[in-house]
Amino acid sequence: MSSTGTDLAAARKPTAAWLESCFGPGTLWRPEPEALPERLTAKDARAFLGEVGVPAVGLAFLGFDSTDLPERGMWEADLDGLFGGRAPGDDTPPSARGYCVGRFDALHLMVDGDCGAVRIYDADGWDHGSGERGRAADSLPGVVGALALLARREERIRGGDAEAALDEFEALVRELGQGPEESELWAGLLENLREEYQD
Repeated sequence: MSSTGTDLAAARKPTAAWLESCFGPGTLWRPEPEALPERLTAKDARAFLGEVGVPAVGLAFLGFDSTDLPERGMWEADLDGLFGGRAPGDDTPPSARGYCVGRFDALHLMVDGDCGAVRIYDADGWDHGSGERGRAADSLPGVVGALALLARREERIRGGDAEAALDEFEALVRELGQGPEESELWAGLLENLREEYQD
């Protein structure tokens, strides 16, 4: 199997060992089951957090930061409020909760507490009902696996082989069902990385 084929297989079912090979030893935050939010009921997301973990890292070349997870845990939010689904002054109980597992500058990766899908919240749009930036991935392992594929290519991206490395990444996230056509997250990041690092 080629290295990209191996990467794709690993990203589809990320293990702690593979993620640490991408982000570095000791970088995964793995909360105890009793420390997980009660309203995070999506079984797959709970299992992944408790058994594998998510990276608690800063990736400066992406503007990604999740370093506060070990100390603060996941920020809980009312998804209707974030995404403009609740009218001002509406104080009915939230119908959906989301949990932040990392930020790309103003873009927050929010795990839907009910289904485990990862949605993108733009903090710059919260006050006028335009915080919704679509889907990042159908699952937490999916978005973490894709992020690991990009982190794995950081040295090449920054070291002069950006075009080939980004083409590889784009092809891989398409195979994962998270290509630029499906995810505004990766579409925007790819565009920014190509502008900054490609000749």
